[in-house]
Amino acid sequence: MRAFIDSNIFIYAAQAHPEFGGACRDIIADIEKGKIAATTSTLNISEVGEVIDRYVGKKVSRRAVDLLLALPMEISPVVKEHLLMALNYFNEHSINYFDCVFLAVMEEKFIDVIITNDSHFGKVDGIKVITPRGYG
Repeated sequence: MRAFIDSNIFIYAAQAHPEFGGACRDIIADIEKGKIAATTSTLNISEVGEVIDRYVGKKVSRRAVDLLLALPMEISPVVKEHLLMALNYFNEHSINYFDCVFLAVMEEKFIDVIITNDSHFGKVDGIKVITPRGYG
């Protein structure tokens, strides 16, 4: 399966979230095994680092980012063109701007599957959403 991986998957795994942590660790394990041809963005990695630092601490944040960078996963840079494309999604959908940037990266990479716990991605035509509960 080829999929874009949203930040919340990595965050739930790193924080050992009581409801979603186990499924998110399974998703990451499948990325490691090559069962998922995963893509994320530099913005997602930055978001993971910032959120974990804010809620857990710098040491855990550093470890999480190190582990993400070691995964066999494409990490797409976010460039000006993505930001411009994201404005179109931002105008069309009730989605936050970060998520619109992720959609722009997905469009550029011809990826139509996202693994996320954000249901609002399901409002975007042509995007298949796989949630932690629905994974496996």
